[in-house]
Amino acid sequence: MDIVTIIGQVGFPIAVAAYLLVKFENKLDAFTQAANNLAIKLEAHTDRCLKCREGRPCSACDKN
Repeated sequence: MDIVTIIGQVGFPIAVAAYLLVKFENKLDAFTQAANNLAIKLEAHTDRCLKCREGRPCSACDKN
């Protein structure tokens, strides 16, 4: 087979795969950042007492 024919047949799928990898990488980075932010918020939320988590007035702590 001729090298030009091989590139012509295989080049397009490789280009599409590279494009999709780049797009998925960006989305994966955004997902990772969102998951980290959620973990931080959940950790801060669980540090509060039950009344504070429910939004009720709490005299036991000043985190409200």
